[in-house]
Amino acid sequence: MTVAGPGPHVLITPNLAGLLPQLRERYPTCRFTAVPDDEPVREEYLDAEVILRSAMDEDVFDALLSKCHGLRWVQITAAGFDWVGGEIWHRRLDEGLIYTRSPNSYNVPIAEYVIGAVLLHARAFPEYAAAQRDREWIRVVARDVIGSTMLVFGTGAIGREVAWRAQALGVTVIGVNRAGTPADGFERVEPFAGHLALLPEADSVVLAMPLTTENRYFFDADRFAAMKESAVLVNVGRGALIAEDALVDAMHAGRIGGAVLDVFEQEPLPPESRLWDLPRTTLTPHTSFRGDGNLQRLYADFCANFDRYLAGAELLGTKRQPELGY
Repeated sequence: MTVAGPGPHVLITPNLAGLLPQLRERYPTCRFTAVPDDEPVREEYLDAEVILRSAMDEDVFDALLSKCHGLRWVQITAAGFDWVGGEIWHRRLDEGLIYTRSPNSYNVPIAEYVIGAVLLHARAFPEYAAAQRDREWIRVVARDVIGSTMLVFGTGAIGREVAWRAQALGVTVIGVNRAGTPADGFERVEPFAGHLALLPEADSVVLAMPLTTENRYFFDADRFAAMKESAVLVNVGRGALIAEDALVDAMHAGRIGGAVLDVFEQEPLPPESRLWDLPRTTLTPHTSFRGDGNLQRLYADFCANFDRYLAGAELLGTKRQPELGY
């Protein structure tokens, strides 16, 4: 896209600096500057209109919000809004700052992680890994994935990517969202209000929804009691979707077959957490979104919005339900 006259100044976080050559070539009249975390805010940053934010020190971000008076738009390289906050941030939002997310950048690796997590437990890899450590020759009867049922909480971009991949393996995929709104890739979608009755059907349960005021700790003892004893829980949403004590009790009591957790209420997960020692449980350090194609997907997401910004059009990736925080 060609910009008439000098284009806006865009600040990006240093971990995205690999995008600078592409951005400068695509938008030759615009300025793109990587902002280091380990130095004060420079005078040259202060005329910025846009920030593309990934990993950025909070103090640096607050300083930019305070000093870049012409700042109009911030895009974050994440699927959710709940991790950004602060007094200065909310003041700028009240003043009209536009805030968008990257809606498609991490869907592919997260969906592949979920499918891998389900296969991991269905094919008994945790049991074989333990036997290898103990030098034991064991044989476990695996569970078929074909013909199983998957319940996916959250039918947004990530949930849909999970759904079609699971269907390709012969899985019946049921989605759950607030109103039961139909979504591509799902056998059917049910409203959240009826989810408790769906849990006994599911061989795998996937949490891929945003954290809101309505669903904090919703996956509690009653939900674990409703699940199949052989079912596997996979959480790639937010750690606080699960009541941790209830999960610990359920795993020790053998009420569910297994769990794969990539997100936690406290991150990094402290060494004293009881989650580390849970049986039939795989923990990963909030890494499901990492993939070697991410940078190019982030580039595509940003350019789709930057083209709209330059054209004065409405931006993509704003909050769908502002009252709920997503």
